[in-house]
Amino acid sequence: MTGYRENQLIHIEPIEAFQDNYIWLIHNNKKSIVVDPGDANPVIETLARKSLGLIAILITHHHADHIGGVRELQKKYPNIKTFAPYKDKYDFVNKSLKNGDEINIPELQINYKIIEIPGHTQGHIAYYDMNNLFCGDTLFACGCGKIFDGTHEQMYDSLRKISALPKKTKIYCAHEYTKKNIAFALSLKPDDMNLKLRREFTSHLKITVPSTLDEELKTNPFLNCHSLEAFKKLRDLKDQF
Repeated sequence: MTGYRENQLIHIEPIEAFQDNYIWLIHNNKKSIVVDPGDANPVIETLARKSLGLIAILITHHHADHIGGVRELQKKYPNIKTFAPYKDKYDFVNKSLKNGDEINIPELQINYKIIEIPGHTQGHIAYYDMNNLFCGDTLFACGCGKIFDGTHEQMYDSLRKISALPKKTKIYCAHEYTKKNIAFALSLKPDDMNLKLRREFTSHLKITVPSTLDEELKTNPFLNCHSLEAFKKLRDLKDQF
């Protein structure tokens, strides 16, 4: 995926890790940022292959499959900046971020606004550049994250917060769960034409993200819950699916 920002071409590409994780690589063919590097090895290999320098790491939450490669990357690239949620504690040096903070990455001419989106975890944050949302494990393509140390109420409020963003916003989640999520949504609404079209469109794709918020609002059952109780019931159903 590519996009223009202040006359500079910015590329956003997935680095695959583990069974279904995406580490997002944001670069301008010279300098780069990575989001949620759970494993350093595929990041180092990709940067070497593309001849990219690493200038920043963005962390959305504290789970090991999102932070496991940070210390090795900090050791290999000692001048990089690392950003992470202030509500979590980490064993690596980082700049703590809270809701409403803004960070600037001058080498790529990108500014990110920080949005707190707890629920999956208490400290979960997203990075938003007014076009792209890096939302970790809160919102998935046609789904949402499980409730771990957060609460259903927090997740419900976080999804409503995301739903209020511009519909053109691209959603960069951290896992390839789309086809399973569509199957669950169709179990609830087997005749839904938007879901059928999404299933058909993604059926032959290996990488199904990013999606757009507009697409999520049309097909994601978790964005169409109109009460906390409805959300709780839906999340419980998904946990048992």
